[in-house]
Formats: sequence, C-alpha cells, structure tokens
Amino acid sequence: MLIAVIALKTATLIEISFAQAAPAAPPAGAPAPPSAGAATASAKQPSTRYRPVSNWTDRPPPPPMCRPDPMSEAGENKILLHLKAREAALAARATALDQEQLQLDATKAALRQQVAALKPLAARLEAMNTAQHSADDAKWASLVATYGAMDPRSAARIFDGLDPTIVFHVLQHMNNRKSAAILAGMSPATAQAITERLAGSPAHAIRPANALLPDAAP
Repeated sequence: MLIAVIALKTATLIEISFAQAAPAAPPAGAPAPPSAGAATASAKQPSTRYRPVSNWTDRPPPPPMCRPDPMSEAGENKILLHLKAREAALAARATALDQEQLQLDATKAALRQQVAALKPLAARLEAMNTAQHSADDAKWASLVATYGAMDPRSAARIFDGLDPTIVFHVLQHMNNRKSAAILAGMSPATAQAITERLAGSPAHAIRPANALLPDAAP
C-alpha cells in the first residue's frame, strides 16, 4: 500500500515537472512563433532589396519605345524636301553660270582672233592714210609754188572763182609778201573773208586738194 502511494506521488511530480518545462500555449488569435527550422531558413535567405548581382550577363529590360509624333515627322520631311529643292536650284544656277562663263570665254577668244586679224588691215589703212596725206601735202605745195610764181593780179582773178577753203590753204602756206599782193588784187568781199580766216577765225575743214580744185585749175 505504501509503495502504491509513493509511485502515485512520483508520477504526479513528474507530470508537474513536464508541465513547467513545456512553453506556455499562445493565446487564441495570436500568431504562432516561428519554429527553429523556419527561423534558420529565414536567416539563411538574403534580403531581396539588396540582392547582389550573381549573373553579370543579365541586362535590364529595354526602355519603352518612343513613337515619333506624326506631325513633327511631317514637318521634318517638309524641311528636308525644301532643303533638297534649294540644293537642286543652287546646283542648276551654278551650272548655268558655268555655261555663261564658257560662252563668255569663247566670245573673248573670238574677239581676240578678230582683233588679231584686223591689226594687219589697220596697219595697211594707216599706211594708206599716211601716203594720202603725203600726196595731199605735195599737191598743196605744188599749188603754192604755182600760184606764187604767177602774176599776183592773175592769181587774184583765179582765186575769186575758187572755193575760199582752197584759197585760204594756198595763201596760208605762201610767202607773206606774195599772199598780200594776191589779196590786193582780189574782190573786196573775198579778200575780207580770206583775211578773217587767216587772222584766226574758225576755219573750215580742209579737204584733199584733188577733191576741191576744179578740173581747169593748174
């Protein structure tokens, strides 16, 4: 009987000891504490916020594609077309200027050839003009000598019927003494006109002697 009581008390003490050693049960509705295995796994798992890069070949996703504005693209196309048209116009203008320059150079070359071809003709004309002047001077010298050798009254009668320009030119190159004697025998009106011209009045243009002298003149 005593042994049974001792065994019963021993069993009671063991149950009490186990009850004290066991953790208290959480109240109703409270979250259960994590188990030791769960806590260890959570400690081993790294934070997703500061997760280190483990694969350097990874690339971030591409940014979203920006679609161009149709209105802006149309404006750019219009500007490009305008620039191309302007470039074509400038190129055409440059080509036209080049053509004009070529034509101008060709015209200058043709003019130089014509001038070169006319130089011999101009030289011949100058020689002919010089020869004509020499012939005229010789003709006037002959007339001066002829009328200077004549009787002044006879020369005066002839001079009254000649062109005053011829008379003026002959008397201009004649000796003063002889020209004065001829003027004294001429009609007063003719002598006055010739004297005014000899004194420095505006003289008429002197034409070649062959064209002014009458056929009957000596």
